[in-house]
Amino acid sequence: MNKLYLVSTSPRRISILKKFGYDFEVLKPEEVEEVHTSPEGTLLNATGKLEGFRVREGQILLAADTLVFCDGKTLGKPSSAEEAKEYLRILSGKTHKVYTGYVLRSIDEKIERIVETEVTFFELGETELEFILKFDNPLDKAGAYGIQDFTGIFVKSIKGSYYNVVGLPIEYLYFDLKKMGVLPTP
Repeated sequence: MNKLYLVSTSPRRISILKKFGYDFEVLKPEEVEEVHTSPEGTLLNATGKLEGFRVREGQILLAADTLVFCDGKTLGKPSSAEEAKEYLRILSGKTHKVYTGYVLRSIDEKIERIVETEVTFFELGETELEFILKFDNPLDKAGAYGIQDFTGIFVKSIKGSYYNVVGLPIEYLYFDLKKMGVLPTP
Protein backbone atom coordinates (compact mmCIF):
# COMPACT_ATOMS: atom_id res chain seq x y z
CA MET A 1 0.00 0.00 0.00
CA ASN A 2 1.31 3.44 -0.90
CA LYS A 3 1.59 6.32 1.59
CA LEU A 4 -0.28 9.57 0.90
CA TYR A 5 1.30 12.99 1.47
CA LEU A 6 -0.88 16.10 1.29
CA VAL A 7 1.17 19.05 0.06
CA SER A 8 -1.06 21.64 1.72
CA THR A 9 -1.72 23.07 5.15
CA SER A 10 -5.35 23.90 4.28
CA PRO A 11 -7.49 22.97 7.30
CA ARG A 12 -10.36 22.15 4.96
CA ARG A 13 -8.36 19.72 2.80
CA ILE A 14 -6.92 18.08 5.92
CA SER A 15 -10.42 17.76 7.40
CA ILE A 16 -11.88 16.18 4.25
CA LEU A 17 -9.15 13.53 4.04
CA LYS A 18 -9.49 12.73 7.75
CA LYS A 19 -13.29 12.58 7.56
CA PHE A 20 -13.12 9.94 4.85
CA GLY A 21 -10.55 7.78 6.61
CA TYR A 22 -7.32 8.53 4.79
CA ASP A 23 -4.01 8.01 6.55
CA PHE A 24 -1.67 10.76 5.36
CA GLU A 25 1.04 13.17 6.34
CA VAL A 26 1.02 16.91 5.70
CA LEU A 27 3.89 18.57 3.86
CA LYS A 28 4.11 22.35 3.85
CA PRO A 29 4.60 23.63 0.31
CA GLU A 30 6.93 26.48 -0.52
CA GLU A 31 5.13 29.78 -0.91
CA VAL A 32 3.95 29.68 -4.51
CA GLU A 33 2.63 32.77 -6.20
CA GLU A 34 -0.64 31.66 -7.74
CA VAL A 35 -0.69 33.65 -10.93
CA HIS A 36 -2.72 31.33 -13.10
CA THR A 37 -6.29 32.57 -13.27
CA SER A 38 -8.15 30.05 -15.39
CA PRO A 39 -9.69 26.66 -14.67
CA GLU A 40 -6.60 25.05 -16.23
CA GLY A 41 -4.47 27.33 -14.09
CA THR A 42 -5.62 25.47 -10.99
CA LEU A 43 -3.54 22.50 -12.22
CA LEU A 44 -0.53 24.73 -12.83
CA ASN A 45 -0.90 26.21 -9.35
CA ALA A 46 -1.22 22.72 -7.83
CA THR A 47 1.80 21.48 -9.78
CA GLY A 48 3.78 24.48 -8.55
CA LYS A 49 3.10 23.41 -4.97
CA LEU A 50 4.81 20.08 -5.70
CA GLU A 51 8.05 21.78 -6.76
CA GLY A 52 10.83 21.04 -4.34
CA PHE A 53 9.42 17.67 -3.28
CA ARG A 54 11.03 14.50 -4.54
CA VAL A 55 8.76 11.49 -4.80
CA ARG A 56 10.18 8.27 -3.42
CA GLU A 57 9.08 4.69 -3.97
CA GLY A 58 5.73 4.05 -2.25
CA GLN A 59 4.84 7.73 -1.89
CA ILE A 60 1.90 9.56 -3.43
CA LEU A 61 1.95 13.37 -3.35
CA LEU A 62 -1.32 15.32 -3.55
CA ALA A 63 -1.58 19.05 -4.20
CA ALA A 64 -4.68 21.08 -5.08
CA ASP A 65 -5.79 24.59 -5.89
CA THR A 66 -9.28 26.12 -5.91
CA LEU A 67 -10.47 29.22 -7.77
CA VAL A 68 -13.87 30.92 -8.06
CA PHE A 69 -15.05 32.55 -11.30
CA CYS A 70 -17.98 34.96 -11.68
CA ASP A 71 -18.80 37.49 -14.39
CA GLY A 72 -15.45 36.95 -16.08
CA LYS A 73 -13.53 37.67 -12.89
CA THR A 74 -11.26 35.34 -10.95
CA LEU A 75 -11.89 35.46 -7.21
CA GLY A 76 -9.00 33.96 -5.29
CA LYS A 77 -8.32 34.60 -1.61
CA PRO A 78 -9.07 38.23 -0.75
CA SER A 79 -6.30 40.28 0.81
CA SER A 80 -8.54 42.46 3.00
CA ALA A 81 -12.02 42.68 4.51
CA GLU A 82 -12.94 45.28 1.90
CA GLU A 83 -11.84 43.02 -0.93
CA ALA A 84 -13.80 40.16 0.67
CA LYS A 85 -16.93 42.34 0.69
CA GLU A 86 -16.35 43.24 -2.95
CA TYR A 87 -16.05 39.56 -3.89
CA LEU A 88 -19.26 38.75 -2.02
CA ARG A 89 -21.07 41.62 -3.75
CA ILE A 90 -19.97 40.16 -7.10
CA LEU A 91 -21.37 36.74 -6.08
CA SER A 92 -24.61 38.13 -4.63
CA GLY A 93 -27.70 36.79 -6.41
CA LYS A 94 -25.62 35.11 -9.12
CA THR A 95 -24.41 31.73 -10.23
CA HIS A 96 -20.66 31.26 -10.22
CA LYS A 97 -18.27 28.40 -10.90
CA VAL A 98 -15.79 26.85 -8.52
CA TYR A 99 -12.88 24.89 -9.97
CA THR A 100 -10.49 22.71 -8.05
CA GLY A 101 -7.52 21.26 -9.85
CA TYR A 102 -5.54 18.53 -8.17
CA VAL A 103 -2.40 16.61 -9.02
CA LEU A 104 -1.45 13.17 -7.72
CA ARG A 105 2.15 12.13 -8.32
CA SER A 106 4.00 8.91 -7.63
CA ILE A 107 7.44 7.85 -8.77
CA ASP A 108 6.06 6.56 -12.09
CA GLU A 109 2.56 8.00 -12.48
CA LYS A 110 0.78 11.34 -12.52
CA ILE A 111 -2.97 11.98 -12.43
CA GLU A 112 -4.43 15.46 -12.97
CA ARG A 113 -8.07 16.46 -12.70
CA ILE A 114 -10.14 19.64 -12.74
CA VAL A 115 -13.61 19.52 -11.16
CA GLU A 116 -16.28 22.18 -11.75
CA THR A 117 -19.21 23.03 -9.48
CA GLU A 118 -21.86 25.71 -10.02
CA VAL A 119 -23.04 27.61 -6.95
CA THR A 120 -25.86 30.17 -6.79
CA PHE A 121 -26.12 32.69 -3.97
CA PHE A 122 -29.19 34.46 -2.66
CA GLU A 123 -29.05 38.25 -2.78
CA LEU A 124 -26.70 39.52 -0.08
CA GLY A 125 -27.36 42.86 1.59
CA GLU A 126 -25.09 44.77 3.95
CA THR A 127 -26.45 42.79 6.93
CA GLU A 128 -25.46 39.48 5.33
CA LEU A 129 -22.04 40.83 4.34
CA GLU A 130 -21.39 41.94 7.93
CA PHE A 131 -22.51 38.53 9.26
CA ILE A 132 -20.08 36.77 6.92
CA LEU A 133 -17.22 39.00 8.01
CA LYS A 134 -18.06 38.42 11.70
CA PHE A 135 -18.79 34.68 11.66
CA ASP A 136 -16.42 33.42 8.96
CA ASN A 137 -12.82 34.04 8.04
CA PRO A 138 -13.25 35.05 4.40
CA LEU A 139 -9.59 35.97 3.93
CA ASP A 140 -8.34 32.39 3.74
CA LYS A 141 -10.84 31.10 1.18
CA ALA A 142 -11.15 31.43 -2.58
CA GLY A 143 -14.12 33.65 -3.37
CA ALA A 144 -14.17 34.92 0.24
CA TYR A 145 -16.51 32.22 1.51
CA GLY A 146 -16.70 28.71 2.86
CA ILE A 147 -19.84 26.80 1.93
CA GLN A 148 -19.31 24.69 5.08
CA ASP A 149 -19.31 27.82 7.26
CA PHE A 150 -21.94 30.45 8.09
CA THR A 151 -21.93 31.65 4.48
CA GLY A 152 -23.45 28.31 3.48
CA ILE A 153 -26.89 29.52 4.57
CA PHE A 154 -26.79 32.04 1.71
CA VAL A 155 -26.28 29.34 -0.94
CA LYS A 156 -29.48 29.01 -2.95
CA SER A 157 -28.35 26.00 -4.99
CA ILE A 158 -25.37 23.89 -5.90
CA LYS A 159 -24.81 21.77 -9.00
CA GLY A 160 -21.92 19.36 -8.69
CA SER A 161 -19.55 18.37 -5.94
CA TYR A 162 -20.09 20.01 -2.55
CA TYR A 163 -16.60 18.97 -1.44
CA ASN A 164 -15.14 20.63 -4.52
CA VAL A 165 -16.44 23.95 -3.18
CA VAL A 166 -14.90 23.16 0.21
CA GLY A 167 -11.56 22.60 -1.54
CA LEU A 168 -11.09 18.91 -2.40
CA PRO A 169 -13.54 16.93 -4.57
CA ILE A 170 -13.30 13.68 -2.63
CA GLU A 171 -15.93 11.99 -4.84
CA TYR A 172 -13.42 12.07 -7.72
CA LEU A 173 -10.25 11.88 -5.65
CA TYR A 174 -11.29 8.54 -4.10
CA PHE A 175 -11.18 6.77 -7.48
CA ASP A 176 -7.92 8.42 -8.54
CA LEU A 177 -6.28 7.49 -5.22
CA LYS A 178 -7.59 3.93 -5.59
CA LYS A 179 -5.85 3.71 -9.00
CA MET A 180 -2.63 4.69 -7.25
CA GLY A 181 -2.99 2.15 -4.45
CA VAL A 182 -4.30 4.41 -1.68
CA LEU A 183 -7.55 3.53 0.10
CA PRO A 184 -9.22 4.82 3.27
CA THR A 185 -8.60 2.88 6.46
CA PRO A 186 -11.57 2.33 8.78
